[in-house]
Amino acid sequence: MSEAKVQKEAAEEFGSYEVKFEGLEDGYRVTVRGDKEKVKSQRRVGASFINFLRQAEKAGWPIPFPFRLLLKFWGNYNSKGVKGA
Repeated sequence: MSEAKVQKEAAEEFGSYEVKFEGLEDGYRVTVRGDKEKVKSQRRVGASFINFLRQAEKAGWPIPFPFRLLLKFWGNYNSKGVKGA
């Protein structure tokens, strides 16, 4: 992958996290850095919530709009993963 050219950049510390926002020629990039173990734990909690929403949707439960939007985004995000790796 070619190196993206950064036009604007901002970084900020939020507690134990560092958030970096970069404006590129063809889009944006957000980087979050922090304690690896804490990030892994939060990813597991987030994945559990997504799985719960999927099961609730399959069961036919009404899902509020923001969560339906989250499910749609997550489905699109996962379908664009690395192919053939």
